[in-house]
Amino acid sequence: MATRVLLVSLFLSLLVACEKKEDDINPGTDYSGSLTLSYSRTFPTFDALVTIPVEISSAGLVTFAECAPVEFKGESQKMIEGERIKVKEQGVISISNLSGEWTKQEGKEYLKLNLTCQVEGWQEVWKYEVYQWEKMSDLPVMMYNPVDGPLLFRIENAVMSEAVCGCTHSDTWGNLCFRWHLALHRAGQK
Repeated sequence: MATRVLLVSLFLSLLVACEKKEDDINPGTDYSGSLTLSYSRTFPTFDALVTIPVEISSAGLVTFAECAPVEFKGESQKMIEGERIKVKEQGVISISNLSGEWTKQEGKEYLKLNLTCQVEGWQEVWKYEVYQWEKMSDLPVMMYNPVDGPLLFRIENAVMSEAVCGCTHSDTWGNLCFRWHLALHRAGQK
């Protein structure tokens, strides 16, 4: 008899634990906001922004608005080791395959995002020689998911101001910064 009581108690404890686990992964309130990619370079100098509206239902369903490709373009010149160099870069940022999941880790709530980010373009480099520009290179630019995923945004930070995931890469001419920003507000608040 004691064994049956123990087994029933254990079974009920597991049911309660499972129910609590399901409640833990739902936000319980609706959220809306935006997911923004900021792509910037130090040389050539430019900034490009891609902003995607996001909605999170109280049940944890995450939806994103359609995201059209965004163009970027920059042209700068400077002296490098006594030579006048000009770099021009232009292209398109495309975001696709967005999916999100409300999750909880170590007692903190997060939005876990998977996506595909593709940067395609062209870079031209010139050097100033004898009163004229001479082209040094003309190369394609191609980056695929410059920020490793999945992206994990802490909800508390996103609601207070913003949650950020990002990285910085370097190439011959300077630094490339990629920063994803998630800003959310609860339904009925702005």
